[in-house]
Amino acid sequence: MPKFLCDVRVLLVVAAIAFIYLQLRLFATQSEYAERIAAAVEAENLCTSQMRSLIDQISMQQGRIVALEG
Repeated sequence: MPKFLCDVRVLLVVAAIAFIYLQLRLFATQSEYAERIAAAVEAENLCTSQMRSLIDQISMQQGRIVALEG
């Protein structure tokens, strides 16, 4: 009986170590994905800002063309 209890304890320790390792890996993966999402959102915001700037420039140039035509 004591040998069986020792085997169970060893099995529980191994299971606990495996569980902790998996939790750490999951946390690392989640953090990596969060960083990727943050970078993608930042890139999208930059792209949107540049697009708005280009739209403003086009609008100004169209205004100048209309003024020159008139």
